[in-house]
Amino acid sequence: MKALVVGGNGFIGSHLVDRLLIDGWDVTVIDSCERRYDPMSPAVRFVRGELDREDLIREALTGVEVVFHLAWATIHEVSGQDPVKDAVANLVPTIRLDACRRARIRRFVFASSGGTVYGTARQLPIPETHPQDPITPYGITKLAAEKYVQMFGRMHGLDFAILRPSTPYGPRQNPLGRQGVIAVMLYRIAHGLPITIWGEDTITRDYFYISDMVEALVLCARHELKEHRVFNVGGGEEVSLRQLIDSAEGVAGKKASVIFEAARNFDVPRLSLDTRLASREMGWTPKVSLSEGMNRTWRWMSKAFPT
Repeated sequence: MKALVVGGNGFIGSHLVDRLLIDGWDVTVIDSCERRYDPMSPAVRFVRGELDREDLIREALTGVEVVFHLAWATIHEVSGQDPVKDAVANLVPTIRLDACRRARIRRFVFASSGGTVYGTARQLPIPETHPQDPITPYGITKLAAEKYVQMFGRMHGLDFAILRPSTPYGPRQNPLGRQGVIAVMLYRIAHGLPITIWGEDTITRDYFYISDMVEALVLCARHELKEHRVFNVGGGEEVSLRQLIDSAEGVAGKKASVIFEAARNFDVPRLSLDTRLASREMGWTPKVSLSEGMNRTWRWMSKAFPT
């Protein structure tokens, strides 16, 4: 099989590329950046550039059967600072990937966001049928991208699958950034830096390890899909920030210094996704426990960012 991974040098993309190579896929990556933490395999064909270059998209699609679209230029925290920029940087390039239809690829797999497209939960865990009422430009553009992908499917026969992940984590997630709370917590505890909590430490999220995210992506590419093409994936466990801090302290062997700031209006108070549809339709379930995943992440971080 030949795959194009759009955003293949990012956190999720780099792990997906490694898995595809192990499985014997022929892999092309299109990304504007080099791989961050380790070198790309020489077996990968790398097309460097932005998605506003239609010539690069056509080049990258040559001979490709499956496209994984993982690239996104913003995070939900900053998307509201310039909604127009957010739409131009993310939604427009996704629409440009209509070239996949013309290239007659076998399947298009889009990584959406289970953490933002639903907005504030009206029921927990959240099923795919839950109302979609995003409260940030990030969630709005993710949902709009989903709709365009679905439209390409209905009007032009594009075979697609859409994943709505909760909160993936693991090695190679940047602990110096503003996204990826587990990586940030472990790094800051290890280096004696305070952790900032916005609002209450009762805020919950649904965390799952990167290998489980990658498994869901691969299943989306390989599985015969019929009626259902939009799937939640997550850890199946609602975990509070207080519980997460306690777990991070146990893994790092150090106490955390915690600073509380005012709640932010773009953070939902609780998140836990219902993943039974992915289990029933594709046989997907999360395999790595939070405890094991945090230990694996800690071992990687201890080598990548020694104290």
